[in-house]
Amino acid sequence: MEEIKVLILSFQFMTRIPINIQINVDRNDFHKMVKYFPFVGGVVGAIASLMFYAVKNIFPREIAVTMAMVSLYILTGAMHIDGFADTFDGLFSNKGKDRMLEIMRDSRLGTNGVLALVFLVILKILFLSHIKDNLIYSTLILMPLFGRFSIILAAYVSKSARGGEGLGGLIIGKISTVELLLGFLFTSIVGFLFVQFTVFLKLLAVSSIIAYTITKYISLRIGGMTGDTLGAVNEFTELVIATLMYLMSIQKFLT
Repeated sequence: MEEIKVLILSFQFMTRIPINIQINVDRNDFHKMVKYFPFVGGVVGAIASLMFYAVKNIFPREIAVTMAMVSLYILTGAMHIDGFADTFDGLFSNKGKDRMLEIMRDSRLGTNGVLALVFLVILKILFLSHIKDNLIYSTLILMPLFGRFSIILAAYVSKSARGGEGLGGLIIGKISTVELLLGFLFTSIVGFLFVQFTVFLKLLAVSSIIAYTITKYISLRIGGMTGDTLGAVNEFTELVIATLMYLMSIQKFLT
């Protein structure tokens, strides 16, 4: 596929931004779009930053941050946080592997998923609300940027728990080293615009180690990864970035 079509496909796949262009793609070619995931994340984060800027002088900071977060989830159709909740429902169900996978596929939300979702959103909002003004915009961009790179990393180092079924099966275990490196390149290009080189490397190292560890833990539990668990890795990574940027803002880390 032409690269412009691959880029458009990545936006159509990862967001709800209306791009009414029909692209014919073979199922086996879907993985080619993953290298653009960080770029898509950066765009989504930039829109969330604009939302924060537009309302920060009208509403209290906590509400402005909440509205920025709402815009993030609207832009993505809440696909990642939905996977995060489903993952917690499955992993903490005290069932066997096959039953856990069934629970993740169930559209109904259980207690574990609800609690995990609530705590996740609260923590994100609290950390963002206490980050200094000069870092809030870059944080809102870096969160989805690193989150999407973590999806590439998780899909690269794992196999499909469902034998290639579902949306996750389109990319899990099918990403080449070149596509991983290109994803890293896009992450770096955007990241260097908002933080210093050494800070970027520290953010990348910590978030990648955590994303890799979570991926291996989930794979141990259910025999691989799914689209839901990729979403969970993304959400964990976003929370990690928010935490690290908060610590940086109070000069406790990264400085």
